[in-house]
Amino acid sequence: MNPLDRLTPLLERFPPTARVFFAHVLCNRFEGHAESTKGHIHWLKSGAVEVVADGKAVGILSSPGVIFSPRGSAHTLIPKPAAEIVCAEFEFGQRFRNPLTLVTPGVILLPVADAPEIEVVHKLLMDEAFSSRCGKSFGVNQLLQYFVLVVFRYLIRTETIPTGITKALADERLLRAINFMHAEPEKPWTLESLAEVAGMSRASFANHFREATQATPIEYLTDWRITLAQSKIINGVAIKAIAKDVGYATPEALTRVFTKRVGCSPKEWRDNQRQG
Repeated sequence: MNPLDRLTPLLERFPPTARVFFAHVLCNRFEGHAESTKGHIHWLKSGAVEVVADGKAVGILSSPGVIFSPRGSAHTLIPKPAAEIVCAEFEFGQRFRNPLTLVTPGVILLPVADAPEIEVVHKLLMDEAFSSRCGKSFGVNQLLQYFVLVVFRYLIRTETIPTGITKALADERLLRAINFMHAEPEKPWTLESLAEVAGMSRASFANHFREATQATPIEYLTDWRITLAQSKIINGVAIKAIAKDVGYATPEALTRVFTKRVGCSPKEWRDNQRQG
C-alpha cells in the first residue's frame, strides 16, 4: 500500500458506479429528489442554470461546469432560459455511504475554467454524450466513473470543503493513519497506535483528527468497520465469517457495536435492505 495514496484504499473497497439519465437541452425545471445513498452530477455544456438545494439558493452556473451533489441532497435546476446538460446518478457500492460523501456540502458548483483537471474530462464527456457514435452510453458511463475520481482529487487538492474526510486526506500526517484504517480494518488499532503511524503525539493526533473530520479517530474507524460489515452482510456473508475481518474478536462483539451504531441488529438491517 502506498501510504500517501489518498483515494485508492477507499475506491477499491467501494468503486463508484454511474449512470446517465438525461443528456439534452433542459427547458423546464429539474427536481433532484433526496437519495440516501446515491449522488448526482450535472454537467453544463452551454446556457445557464440556477441551482437551489434544500430550499436555499446555491448560485447560477453560466459557463461550462459541474453541479456536484455527492450526498444526493434534494436540489432543483432552473434553466435560464435553456441549457445543454448531462445528468447522472452515482453511488459507491450497494446502498452504503462512502466516507467521501458523509460531510460534503449538499451541492457544489465547479466552473471548469477554475479546474483544469476537471475541464479535460468535462470536454471528453460532453463530446461523447452529445455524439451519435456507437457505444455512446457505455463510453459515457465509463467516463463518469473516472470523473468522480477527478472531482474528489480536485476537492482534496484545493481543500474546497472545510471539514470532512477530504480535509483530513489533504493532511499527510492524518492521511497515513486514515489509509491504514481503510486498508487494514482488521488490526487492533488504538488511539496510541494510530497516532504513532501519523508521527504525532496522542493528544495532537486526536485534536487534529476531530478538527478535520468532526469525529474522533475511533469513531471514524468504527463507522468504517460497520460500513465494511454492511457490504458483506448484504451479499449474504454470515456475521461469524465477518467479525475478525473488520476488527472484532467475536460475532457477538460485532453485533453489539453494529446495533449501537445502526439502531438494529445485523439480521434486522439485512432484512430491511432486502425488503426495500
